[in-house]
Amino acid sequence: MRQPAGARSLTNFGGFTRGAGRDIEPGQWHLIFGRRAFFGYQATPAGDVVWFANVPQPPITPGERETTTADSWRRRLVELFADDAGPAVSLITAGELELAADNTHDLGHVPVWHRGPLVIIGDAAHAPAPTSGQGASMAIEDGVLLARALRDRPSIHDAFVEYERGRRERVERIVAWGARGSSSKAPGPLGRVARDVILRLLFRYVITEKSLGWMYDYRVEPIGPTAISTRADQGA
Repeated sequence: MRQPAGARSLTNFGGFTRGAGRDIEPGQWHLIFGRRAFFGYQATPAGDVVWFANVPQPPITPGERETTTADSWRRRLVELFADDAGPAVSLITAGELELAADNTHDLGHVPVWHRGPLVIIGDAAHAPAPTSGQGASMAIEDGVLLARALRDRPSIHDAFVEYERGRRERVERIVAWGARGSSSKAPGPLGRVARDVILRLLFRYVITEKSLGWMYDYRVEPIGPTAISTRADQGA
């Protein structure tokens, strides 16, 4: 797991609660920085709720995953959010746990992208943390730029070299950005105080559409006539 120095690793959980979203406007994610974990939820048009939790803890071992029941995971999550405002406890208690103890991994730097006739793209070359919201976008960009390089360069080797040269700096920057975002979900006691004080100011003056344009407004020249935007893959 590649994380910034001092960051703690995250374990992911996800679930679905039927009928709990009738009074919640659908189509919007609600995100809660809890005292011990991070929680997000969204209502569906049908009135159900999908939710997830990011828990700061060491990676779950295969043995622990095999021997822990869904009810045990649910009880742990309820305890983590018991002192937080919001609907996390009620959603978890009444919900179905569909993803349990999924360790977050990111690939910030893969030294070799191609060898002979083989090349890697997408998450195999640069898996970002879910915080970035750019995993699918980067894979699509890879596919288009690789296809263009194969079309325009005289050999497969030259095409692979051009593809990697055009992609590595951008994708490694995005992976690093996502890792920093993940670490902010799991700060220590002093970090929580500082985060809660400055978060509103950051989103108003620093973390803006303009400041993130390098990532979300990126364009690649397509093989066909229509430009491709990565904006649709934004996430929390």
